[in-house]
Amino acid sequence: MIQTLSLIGAFLVLTAFVGLQLGRLGVDTVTYQLLNLVGAALLTTVGLLSTTWGFVILNGVWSIVAVAKLWQLARRGRRTGAADV
Repeated sequence: MIQTLSLIGAFLVLTAFVGLQLGRLGVDTVTYQLLNLVGAALLTTVGLLSTTWGFVILNGVWSIVAVAKLWQLARRGRRTGAADV
């Protein structure tokens, strides 16, 4: 189970990274931030289950940053009335 979670998490984070590098996703898109959030949250969970604290810190912070950006995007969308996907 831990291996499956880690593979899915890594796949999601890497999908966001590759999408950004290829110009298919931007950092100000909900899709990019959601991929990072879900992927990093899964990897944080794996770190907690395996007590790999460096992994927990790295991916925990990654998750927090994604949540903060999603919050910022949501607030911007409410002000402009536009959804950014």
